[in-house]
Amino acid sequence: MMKRVIGVLLLALPIVAVAADEDWQLFKRMTDAGRQQAFSGTYLHQMSGMLETFHIVRGTQGGVVVERRVALDGTPREIVRNGESLTCYAPDKKSLTAAKVSAMRLFPALMSDDIADISQSYTLRRLGTDRVAQRDCTWLEVRSRDQQRYTERFCADQTSALPLKMMTLTPHNEVVEQYTFTDVELGAPHDRSQLKPRFHLSSQLRGPASAPQADSTTPRVDVTGMPAGFRLVRSVQRSLPAHGTQPVRHMVFSDGLVMLSLFVEPVPADMPAALRRVQGMNLHGAINLATNSQGDQMLTLVGDMPESTLVSLVKTLHISGR
Repeated sequence: MMKRVIGVLLLALPIVAVAADEDWQLFKRMTDAGRQQAFSGTYLHQMSGMLETFHIVRGTQGGVVVERRVALDGTPREIVRNGESLTCYAPDKKSLTAAKVSAMRLFPALMSDDIADISQSYTLRRLGTDRVAQRDCTWLEVRSRDQQRYTERFCADQTSALPLKMMTLTPHNEVVEQYTFTDVELGAPHDRSQLKPRFHLSSQLRGPASAPQADSTTPRVDVTGMPAGFRLVRSVQRSLPAHGTQPVRHMVFSDGLVMLSLFVEPVPADMPAALRRVQGMNLHGAINLATNSQGDQMLTLVGDMPESTLVSLVKTLHISGR
């Protein structure tokens, strides 16, 4: 009897492996579609008791993906992506600030373009099928192995793999925010003028990929204590208007799903002791922030991870430079 059970289990293992591989292939298709699929549609963004509505149009120009999203309610604002460049547009400075906040997470392109190592930190499973914006879709759940990061659920369109709905959940399965298409039409827009911004006041948040990502003349900074799976994808040092001439090091880490920014700057001499202690706060939806001083340096972490995780992390990171 035992030999028969073992034999059945051994026969089932290849089937399970094939199913898991198919799930990861679907996840990869969904990631690509989320960043590249041409379409036009309207989606809802729900978070913290708030509801926003955006219209998005995406096509290509000269082989480069171009998209424009417009807020349909609340403060007027636009966000335009041209390849790897990201620019906010608005009629006034207050609205421009709101546009920068909205640009923190850009559904449906919420995942990194490099998900090769994501299985180190996450498990993936298929949950079943659903219907969103009158289109059939398949639910995928990406859950953190360490239970310190958010769980993400995506419903991928069964035709294009475009994410039609996304839910971000805490380790206790509480919904933090969600995005849902109410209508979507696949294919590039017929009217190219839909890709052009209407407002003139602008602020570029991210330049083209060809722009220098690091300055080899600045001191090297080493960071230890990052959670498993995170790797450095960008490091620059610059002076920011609010910091005078003091340089600020900005490093971006990714585990393939989460983007985590670390800012390292000198602690201002006049900063009260109370502000040097560990602090955390929510910025927008699933985006949180945590700060802590380490010697004469102030560390600030910003990213789509639970606030409690960032607070614990900013206390244990070790920064060294040479």
